[in-house]
Amino acid sequence: MRPIVAYRRLKSRLAQAAAERTRRWSRRRHGPDHGAITIGRRRVYILPTRFGLLFGAMLVVMLLAGLNYNNNLVLAYTFLLAGVGWASLHLCHNNLANLAVSPTSTRSPHANEPAWFGFELKADSARHDLILSVAGVEQTALSLDANEPLASGVFVPTHRRGFVTLRHLTIESTFPLGLFRTWTWLYPERRCLVYPQPLAGQDTPPSSLTNRGAITSDGRGTDEEDLHGLRPFRPGDAPKRIAWKIWARNDTLVTREFAGGLTQPQHLDLATTPGTDLEERLSRLSSWIIDLDTRGVAWSLQVGCNALPLGIGAIHRSQSLALLATYGLPQEQGA
Repeated sequence: MRPIVAYRRLKSRLAQAAAERTRRWSRRRHGPDHGAITIGRRRVYILPTRFGLLFGAMLVVMLLAGLNYNNNLVLAYTFLLAGVGWASLHLCHNNLANLAVSPTSTRSPHANEPAWFGFELKADSARHDLILSVAGVEQTALSLDANEPLASGVFVPTHRRGFVTLRHLTIESTFPLGLFRTWTWLYPERRCLVYPQPLAGQDTPPSSLTNRGAITSDGRGTDEEDLHGLRPFRPGDAPKRIAWKIWARNDTLVTREFAGGLTQPQHLDLATTPGTDLEERLSRLSSWIIDLDTRGVAWSLQVGCNALPLGIGAIHRSQSLALLATYGLPQEQGA
């Protein structure tokens, strides 16, 4: 068994080395791809699949048998199947040619979660069974109609905070019969920020809530009699504190406030955050920020020489997590 395992490993390494070398040659030939791009025919590569090779071998055997026995029916059937294979070759190649690909949005994850890179596909004719993949991570096959843009994308694995770069994107297809595999490589050089991984467990910041009217997990005060009133909705208000019944009646967003129960703002500082090393302290701050944002508590953040003023809401949360992600930025990840 060991020689077989060693052979398979060697075969896999040789295949990966050959694919990487071919990809580098393609990059030198076409250069980086910035913005929208239409895939030309010179960028589309095609080779037979294993099934296609077996199909070709079968045609050779049928041809030899027909010639040896002078059987016209076998020869006719062989030429018919050869014509089907030839038509499949052209259909497979045309499935990628003149396909327009445009970059769209990205989605920043936490470390050890996949990052999302969005793309929009469009073509002047219908395309079938297209597969977008990156770094060996295969995505779901998709099809698009003529002149109908289709939003899609790829997930890129991440392992640490910082930036992850999508260096190359593979688009492939085996349509229509699986006899041939056609593919192309794009080089978008897109980056996505990866936030620190939140600390595992129910880790929360030191409590700064007042004893009366503190906000609970269901968005209400601990004492209903401490309800202070309603105020107009402001961006960043916790959804659980919005008076949804009033919104349903008159289509006006208002937020509930509780007397004596307004949360005190938190000041987060990396220098005073407990932890055995830098990454653990950053992870703890990340989990604290998520917790404060969920509770609707305002916070400020000090990370080294960089500081964020007191704030609340989705934008403030993203800025805070980005500040943690880029602190002492490690080497970029790539795919």
